[in-house]
Amino acid sequence: MNLPEGTHIGHINNSLRDKEVQQVIGLVGLIKTTTQQGEGVILIDKGKIIAAFFTSGDTIYYGNEALKVSNATTSEKMEIRSYTADEYQAAVETCRKENLLIRDDIHIPETPNRLDENLLRKLLVQPGVIAVSAFSDGFSVQSFGDADFDQVAAMAEDLLRAGVKIAQDMKIGLIDQIILETVSGKIIIAPYGDLFLCIFTGPDANIGRIRVALKSIQSDAR
Repeated sequence: MNLPEGTHIGHINNSLRDKEVQQVIGLVGLIKTTTQQGEGVILIDKGKIIAAFFTSGDTIYYGNEALKVSNATTSEKMEIRSYTADEYQAAVETCRKENLLIRDDIHIPETPNRLDENLLRKLLVQPGVIAVSAFSDGFSVQSFGDADFDQVAAMAEDLLRAGVKIAQDMKIGLIDQIILETVSGKIIIAPYGDLFLCIFTGPDANIGRIRVALKSIQSDAR
């Protein structure tokens, strides 16, 4: 079986049904699983499982059976890889030829509070805004603008965790916004539904105006 490699996003050491995994598979791509019993791949299209394959010793499982075996085992490592539209179509064709497609009634729920693209673009069009990324647990869920969004999500997660710890230690309540300002630009991090937003701006961006737009976006997300 020769599926497209796609782009590596990261690894997760969780069960396929855990919320952490569900929050980052609202994408088109591949999940590679490694367990004590064997290895497998699962093709994902925006939260929906399209195909599955699992090998255990000399036994090979296809489609629904592969998914059942994969869910019944404890995953030691899960690699998440994203696909372009062309890579996804090539993967689907390969899975069809190899009888890896599964029934429509087996799926993973959509990412919580699936993002409204128009709402996020309200932030991107603000003067000085370079990029906007919605992230969860260090993974970019949906992004707009010009940036390395894998790096953005990882960096934003580190900054968010530091801010949350400081807020807890000082007993000043929940995080509303985190703003990091340098001579070269600014970063704003804020909750957005079940996710978080990270906004990159240039050095001359009007933070006040962006914060007003962000408050409106957060209100619409509820």
